[in-house]
Amino acid sequence: MSLSISPIIIGILILLALALGAVIFLVVQLQKKLRTFMNGKDANNLEDTLTDLTEKVSSIENTLKAHKEGLEYIDGRVKRSIRGYSLVRYNAYDNAGGEQSFASGLLDEHGDGYVLSVITNRNHVGVYAKKINVGKAETSLTQEEEAALTDAKHAIDL
Repeated sequence: MSLSISPIIIGILILLALALGAVIFLVVQLQKKLRTFMNGKDANNLEDTLTDLTEKVSSIENTLKAHKEGLEYIDGRVKRSIRGYSLVRYNAYDNAGGEQSFASGLLDEHGDGYVLSVITNRNHVGVYAKKINVGKAETSLTQEEEAALTDAKHAIDL
């Protein structure tokens, strides 16, 4: 019986030796990869690399925050800038030709702004401004001023 057990034990030992060799080979390969990973860029270790990346991310976050604040500031300015405008020329006096008088609508994105009117004849030039809030005049408008306001509102889809 001892002869029949001996080849089985030898076979098991050979299999274990092969398995051990494979494990040793895999451990050596893993050590090489780990060494390469731990060396990092320019022979820095992993901790230095992570610290560097953390600082870069922090810097990027600060830059993004500054850009966001800048864009919000610009957006606020754009909303208050003139977005809708129009010009309606007309003859203020029947006997004076050339359509030298005009009404102009100037509105921001919210429909706030002014209607400016310039009435011209040979002896006089009158300039008038009427306040507009959310697309509505605070005072009465002439027919030409109404047309200028309507055209300016159409320019901003109000």
